[in-house]
Parts: sequence; C-alpha cells; structure tokens
Amino acid sequence: MAPFLFILHLEEQMEAEKNEDKSFLGYFKSMKETWEVLKWSHREFVNEIAVGYIKRMYFWSFLSRIVSLTNPWLVGLGMTGLFAHDEQIAWFAVVSLFLTYVVGTVFEWRTGHFIELTLGENIRTIEHKINKIFFSKNLGLHMREGGKLTQENMEKGWNRLDMVQKSILFGGVDSGVSLFLSLSMLFVLSPISGTIIFVSLILNFLFSIYLNQFISSRMEPVEKRFRRIFRKRGERWQGVERVITSGRHEEEVEEMDKEFSDALNEDRKIWLRYILGTMPRGILAGVSVSLVGLYAGWRVWNGQMAIADIVPILTWSGMATQQMRFLARMEREVSWCTPSLKSLREALNLECDVKEKPDAIELEQGPVSIEFKNVSHSYEHARKDSSKGPVHILSDLSFEVKPGEMVAIIGPSGAGKSTITRFLQRYTDPDQGSIFVNGYDLKDIALHSWRNLIGYISQQPRVFDGTLRENLIYGLPFCERQSITDEEIWKIMKLLRIDFGNRLTDGLNTRVGRNGMKLSGGEAQRVMIGAAALKRPRFMIIDEATSSLDAENQSAVQEGIDLLLQERSASAIIIAHRLSTVMRCDKFVVLKPVESLAPGESQIECIAHSTEELFKNSPTFRKLAELEGVRMAA
Repeated sequence: MAPFLFILHLEEQMEAEKNEDKSFLGYFKSMKETWEVLKWSHREFVNEIAVGYIKRMYFWSFLSRIVSLTNPWLVGLGMTGLFAHDEQIAWFAVVSLFLTYVVGTVFEWRTGHFIELTLGENIRTIEHKINKIFFSKNLGLHMREGGKLTQENMEKGWNRLDMVQKSILFGGVDSGVSLFLSLSMLFVLSPISGTIIFVSLILNFLFSIYLNQFISSRMEPVEKRFRRIFRKRGERWQGVERVITSGRHEEEVEEMDKEFSDALNEDRKIWLRYILGTMPRGILAGVSVSLVGLYAGWRVWNGQMAIADIVPILTWSGMATQQMRFLARMEREVSWCTPSLKSLREALNLECDVKEKPDAIELEQGPVSIEFKNVSHSYEHARKDSSKGPVHILSDLSFEVKPGEMVAIIGPSGAGKSTITRFLQRYTDPDQGSIFVNGYDLKDIALHSWRNLIGYISQQPRVFDGTLRENLIYGLPFCERQSITDEEIWKIMKLLRIDFGNRLTDGLNTRVGRNGMKLSGGEAQRVMIGAAALKRPRFMIIDEATSSLDAENQSAVQEGIDLLLQERSASAIIIAHRLSTVMRCDKFVVLKPVESLAPGESQIECIAHSTEELFKNSPTFRKLAELEGVRMAA
C-alpha cells in the first residue's frame, strides 16, 4: 500500500501547490534557466583545448561501456556452452570475458585520463576567466555592486562551477552513455523488453522531476537559514576579540548551536521525506525489471528465445533503470548549484561604466598638472527611495594642481573629498564637467599609463599576507620588482620610519600576516606609504595617510613624504581629516557640503595659499580649527 499512499500524497501536494510559484510549471522554468546557465558556463569557461579532451573522453567512454555491456552476453554464452556440454563455446566465453575485462580496464584508464585533463583545463580556465573579469571591472562598479562583486560570491560561484563539472564528468557522462547503450542493446535483443524499460524510465523521470522540485522548493528557505548562520559564524570568528572581551563567548556558542540545530532539523525533515519518496521509484524499477524477466522467461519456456539471452536482458534492464536514478541525482546537484552560478553570471556580466578609448593617449614620465573644471556629480543609488531623486555630492567644482604643488582638500564629512580621489583614479566619471591631466581629458588617457604615474595612500591600509618586502614592492612593474635592491628599500623605510626594530625578526623577509595582523595600525599605514613612495610617483593622492600615527611619527613621516615629493618634483592632493596633516601644503581648497549651498553658490568656499589667508577667508576652516584646538592669528 505504501506506493499508492505516497502517490495519493503526491496528488494532494500537487493540488495544494498548483497556484504557487513553486509549481511544476515553475520548476520547468527553472530547468530552462539551469540549461541557460550551463550553456553560459560552457561558453565562458570551456576552451578549445578542453573541447578536444571532452571529445576524446566521450570516445573512450563509449568504447568502455560497449565492452562492459558485452559481459552479460558472454556470461549467457558461457551458460549455453555449459548446458550443451560444448567445451569450445564455454572456453570461448571464458577467454572473451577475461579479455573484455582487460580491454575495458584500458579503455576506462583512457576515459579517466581525459576526464582528468578536462577537469584540470576547465579549473585553470575558470580561475583565469573569473580573475580576469573580476579585476577588469572599474572600482566604481565594485563599490556600487558590493553585494554582487564580492569575494564570497566569486568563491561560491567558483566552487559551484567545479562541483557541476565534476558531477557531469565523473557521473553524468558515464551514466548517460551507459543508459543510451544499455537501452539500445536491449531494444536490439528484445524490442518488447526495451519498450517496458523505456516506459519505466519515463515514469521514473516524472518521479524524479517531482522529487527534485520538492527539494528545490523546500530547501530554499533552509539554505537561507544556513547562509545566515555561516555568515554570523564567520563574522564572530573574525571578531573573536570583541566576542571574548564582551564576555559573550559562552552565550554565542549556545546561540549558534541552537540556530544550527533548528536549521539542521528542518533540513533533516526535508531529506527524510525525499528518501521516503524514492521508494516508489525503486519499486517501479523492480516491477519493470520483473516484467522483463517474466516476458523473457515466457519466451524461453515457449522455445522462442535462448536461455542464455535472459542474462544480458535482465542485466541491461537493471543497468538502464539504475543509470536513470544516477542522472536524476546529477540533475538535482546541478539544480542546487544553479542559483550560485546565476549570481556569478550576473556579477561577471555587469557592464563597466568606465571604458578606455581604442586610441587612448599614452602619458609620458614627467611633471603632472591636474585641473578640475566645472565638475558635478550625484549618486543615484544613495537613497532607497528613488522618488526623492539623486543625492548631489559635488557641484561645479573647479581648481588646479600645478606641477610640484601640494594641494590640501579641506571640508567637513560629506563634502565630497573622497569622491575627488575616486575621480582622479577613474573609479568612475563625473556626471558633468571634466578632469584634465597635463591638458588631456582624463577620459582620453590610457589608464595604465596614468596609474603608473600615481601613488595612492588610502585611509585603510591594504596589507597582503606575505613578507614585508613583497608588500613594499607590490606596486612596481615586474622588471623593477626583480631589480630593486635591499639598500634602496631600506633607504625609503628609514626615511618613513618603517624600520620596526625587533619586530622585523627576519628583516625584509619578515611575514606580516593576513591583513597585516602582525603589524600595528600605524605600522601597516607606514608600510603602505612606503609602497607608494617606492613607485616614485609623479603625482600622489594621500587620503589621511597618518591617522594611526602618534604625533612624533606623524611629523617624521610627513617630512619624509615632503622630501620624496620634492626630489621628484611631484605634485599631490592631500585629503585633510586632521588639519595638522596639511599645514605644510602649498594650496588649500575648502569645500562646503552641497546641501548647504544656496542656488548659484559655489561649493568651493575658499582657495588659499597660506594658512593665514585660509584662516582669514574661510569660516569652515576656522570652525574645524576651533574643533581641533588649532590656534592661529586672524
């Protein structure tokens, strides 16, 4: 009764879900999406070399399955020889059976050989293409699409691609070839038996669709719960210091254990129901093979078939039904991976909004001048309610940085200071106005030639896991990384106070740890300042590079930066978050927040060439100076 009760349950379940998005129609739609994602994956990540390997893999797999499927026939032939006491037939069957195992083993080895070559080539291509496309996106796109162009999204997509190709190569290919050959040979030997198994496979396929649709619809919320749990766990692991110092470690363990157990119980209920649902499929396979056995036995009983033919008929029938189950399992695995692949495809297909012209101008080494001319910009994405319109960040901004000039950009939070640094590095382009470098519009310049002239020091040091030396010379071209001497590096290090004394246990080969965890915040900042200085840039963008330094080290590092800029006659823009960091600049540009401007009012409150002039003419500067306790004569 169990199969019939289960079928009744299926009918009730289908009726309850017929008006839901998670219906069979929706599932077939998702299967179409899965097919589109697989075609995209093949197009993007399977190159001509891999295609050649795949063809040869199919060839050897086909031969291997043909050889293995002849074994049941040879066994039947041997039985005929034994029953007929025909020594010649019996020996022929035994020797042939041995040879098929030897030859089949060789063919399987060749199949496995090309599977491994295909797998390796595809993994290399996936790694290369994802890296290439990810790093080709402009930084503004990375900032705007932070939920898509993320490390987690790329890694999950990479892992799911690898899982899909392994599922197909190690299971799908062999199962597909075995199913096709066993069913074909069954039809040749006994058309009626082949028809019975074929009908069974159709019904099996329908059961598999329901079961996979059941898993797909029920597992989505459970997987979301697991993702939340894993995100929380990862966050707590990374923030272990806060967890322990807050005295929350035992509470966190209990909370995470309860959340995981609850999600696991839901997961277990779904899979136990899935396992129960496989019973009718197994019974159906048993019924179909039994019917084939009864039919073949009836023909033998009536002298219409040799008894030896029963062995291959029953073997091929069982093999066909078994391979159908394997393929259904593979389809479920691929469907499970599809959401991550769709997310990867969406992220990698994001269109860059910063494009380099084919005839872009190559800048030469030399002094650099910068001019902002009527630059305005708004962020559409900054508001959740788009009906309120864009958020204006910069408005009609015009100023100049001459060769060898250090210009400070001063203003309160929200005045657009960081946006200026992003425009200079072409994270994105302004909505209105232009930025000129040595008289050329930045949009017309080859980005690599411009970035070769820039040294950028951000507020947050981006220290990579590796040695101190590797981090310091990271921004140099390959040839310079190979040729630079330790003496040159040490000279810059001493100038910028990067010699950390006893902490450099292995000199320049001292490992700094992931994210520079073995360094203090000030040490990490100095490493990044040194890395920018070693590029010997002609233009520097300094975004509060010394925020983590004490007053003594800040003064020494600033003197070192000034000296390096003077040696190269380099110009610079320095973003001021603390006024003490910009007091030695040649020019000061004070910005007001755009929302505070009256109609027609300039965002630039004041441009001054001395702190005295600045204090006299800029209310914003005077207010900031008062807040920081900087005293100056009016």
